[in-house]
Amino acid sequence: MSGFKFQVCSIFLVLLAAIFSGLALHSVALGRTVADLGLFTEPLAQKSPSSEEIKMTCRYPVLSSYAGSYFSYSIDLEYVGGKEPRVFDLKAEVPQGFTYSIYPGYETTEIAAIRIDPGRGYPETIKVTVRPYVWLTPEPGEYTVKVYASSGDIKNSLELKAIVTAKYDMKVEPSTGRYNTEATAGDDNYFSIIVANTGTAPLEKITFGSSITGSPQGWSITFNPDKIDTLAVGDKREVQVNIKPARKTIAGDYMVSISADTEAKNAFANASIRVTVLVPMVWGWVGVGIIVLVIAGLAVLFVRLGRR
Repeated sequence: MSGFKFQVCSIFLVLLAAIFSGLALHSVALGRTVADLGLFTEPLAQKSPSSEEIKMTCRYPVLSSYAGSYFSYSIDLEYVGGKEPRVFDLKAEVPQGFTYSIYPGYETTEIAAIRIDPGRGYPETIKVTVRPYVWLTPEPGEYTVKVYASSGDIKNSLELKAIVTAKYDMKVEPSTGRYNTEATAGDDNYFSIIVANTGTAPLEKITFGSSITGSPQGWSITFNPDKIDTLAVGDKREVQVNIKPARKTIAGDYMVSISADTEAKNAFANASIRVTVLVPMVWGWVGVGIIVLVIAGLAVLFVRLGRR
């Protein structure tokens, strides 16, 4: 009986040893499996895998200018995280009524794409020029411009701003459309001009001036009215100009420049008029009389000499 108990205990001990051995082997296998899966490596948050991107920066992203002018932005492009150069497509999104051009750095050739090497130590520079169509004058305000760079899944954009201010401009032209007139030396000679506000803001306190090629002495050029207090957008005003050459002015053609300027110096216009100066009729008769006297004197002289 004791032998039987001994056999049973031995069998029980062998089974317990087998069970514990299996658990140990299973733990080792499980540890290896977990290690193979990388669960015991450093946390993912501590990893810094490299990623490709195109960086876009602009030192002056907001520009301001008057209506009708252009806006030019210098943008730096930097491709990082890659191993080989890539070609990036370039385009811009501009407001209605505007157009754009893209140039490389300081060159004048228009481009639509650029090749960037990630190994270079400094960015590529492009210039984006935005301008309104020549036949349109944009209203004053703020306009948004977006520039895009893309190469496959790598893309980025940059938002810029163009602030359009009021445009101060005017025009001076003869009321008849003819840029020439006649004037008699020593007499009043009236000539009419039209002053027009061709800008997008009212013009204040417009005054007039004149100059004559060669600066002859004794000329008088006056305006009526001599100033315009306010000229609204699109308005025109007729001004009488009295051109009075000096009495002793030699007959011929003279160039007279008539100008208009605002007190704030934000608008200026001028027109060049050719003035043909005529001598007064009295001087013509004086000349004829002198010629007649000379001829008469010569005739008397010939008669006297003929008698001798």
